[in-house]
Amino acid sequence: MAPSEQSWVPPSLPPGIPTTTPAIPPASSTPARRYGKIQDEGAIRQRWLEDSTDTTCQIQSSTLTVADLISARWYVRTNKHNIPFQVAENAFALGYANEAVYNQTLTQNYAEGDLGLAGCENVYDILVGKGLIIAEGMFRSDGPQFSEIARAHLQEIAEAQSLRHFYVCDIVNVDTRNFVQEVLYSSRNDLTWPPVRAAPQIWQYNTPEYQGLLGTRIGKCAVYLVLEVFPRGTYYISRIVTWDQSCALEIRFDIEAIPVSSVSPA
Repeated sequence: MAPSEQSWVPPSLPPGIPTTTPAIPPASSTPARRYGKIQDEGAIRQRWLEDSTDTTCQIQSSTLTVADLISARWYVRTNKHNIPFQVAENAFALGYANEAVYNQTLTQNYAEGDLGLAGCENVYDILVGKGLIIAEGMFRSDGPQFSEIARAHLQEIAEAQSLRHFYVCDIVNVDTRNFVQEVLYSSRNDLTWPPVRAAPQIWQYNTPEYQGLLGTRIGKCAVYLVLEVFPRGTYYISRIVTWDQSCALEIRFDIEAIPVSSVSPA
C-alpha cells in the first residue's frame, strides 16, 4: 500500500514545498487507524492544535525569557552561525539566508530535584532566526520544556509568532527514530531506510502517518511549541517532512495559520 504522502516535486512558488495541502483544519474526516497507540496520541495532539475548547489540553502560552534562565543560573552562550549543513539545502529552498545571521545558542544547567538526577544536565543547542527554529541538540532531565526555551530564544531576535518552520537535526530519540525508520519507512508504505531516493518525504495533514509522527516524542515537542507560541485554534502543523542525511534522520514541521473561513463560529 502506498503511503499517505505527496511525492517531492518542487513547485515554482515557493521552492521546495507543496503549494497546496489536501485538507485544512479542523479535520472533517478520521484517518484509518494504521499505527495503533502512537497514532492515537498524535490524533489527540492534532485536536489540541485545532480545537481551542478541548479541555484535555493543559498546555499554556509560555512567558519564559532568556533573562529568566540566566537569573536561574542557566549557562547561556550565543554566537552567530549559518544554518547547519544537515538541513541547509532544504532551508535555503524555503528562502532562508545562506549567511551567518542566525543565533546559535547553547543553553544548559545541572538538573535539580530528585536525587536520581544528581549529576545530570539539561542541554539545548538551538539555532533561531525570524520564522525559524532548528534544534541540533536537546536533552532534558528537569526544568523548563524544550518548547519554552526555544520560544524564549526566538523572542530575543524576532516576534515569536513569526515561527513557520521547526527543524530537528540528526534525531537520536529512540521513540521517534524507530517509528520513522522501522514503521513509516517500511514495506507497508513501499519505502526502505535508508531511503532509495534522496528527496524528502512529505507526510500530509490528517493522514495516519502525520498523526503517528505527532504522537512521537519529537512530534509532541513540535505540538507544544506551536501551542506555546500561538493562541490555540489559530495555527497548526500543516505537514511534516522527513529525509535522510548521511543515514541520520532529519525532520521539518511546517506551521501555518488555520484559515478563518475553516473555523466554525462559536
